[in-house]
This record gives sequence, structure tokens and C-alpha cells, in this order.
Amino acid sequence: MGPFWEIILFAILIFYVFTLTIKWVFRRKMRKLEKKMEEFGQYMSQKESEEHKGPHIDPNIGEYTDFEEIEQKTS
Repeated sequence: MGPFWEIILFAILIFYVFTLTIKWVFRRKMRKLEKKMEEFGQYMSQKESEEHKGPHIDPNIGEYTDFEEIEQKTS
């Protein structure tokens, strides 16, 4: 086999290995991203369920007062 065909065969082999490596790295990164997104979704749903409960009021502290912002009118 001539040197030309050896170079072509070697180039094809390198290209094939490179594409397999890229696919493997991409799939691995996607799995990690999916796991992080799932954890974030669970965190957000937990946070939303805590918000729907309302503020936590400790009965030993005293009365809970809700303050409103008052705008000052300048003359």
C-alpha cells in the first residue's frame, strides 16, 4: 500500500476517533446538566411550597405586624 493511502486511512481513523470522543464528552456534559436542572427544579418547587405556607410566626415572640411603605409628599 502506498504512502498516500496510508495517510488517507490514518486521517479517516483520526477523524472517527475524534468524533466518538466529542460525542462521549457531549453526552456526559448533557447528563450533568440534566442532573443540575432536575436538582434546581426540586429546589424551586420546595421554595414555592414554603412561600405558599405564609410567614412563619413564632407564638413565643409576640404579635406579628405587617408594615406598609408610606410615600412622603414633598411640598
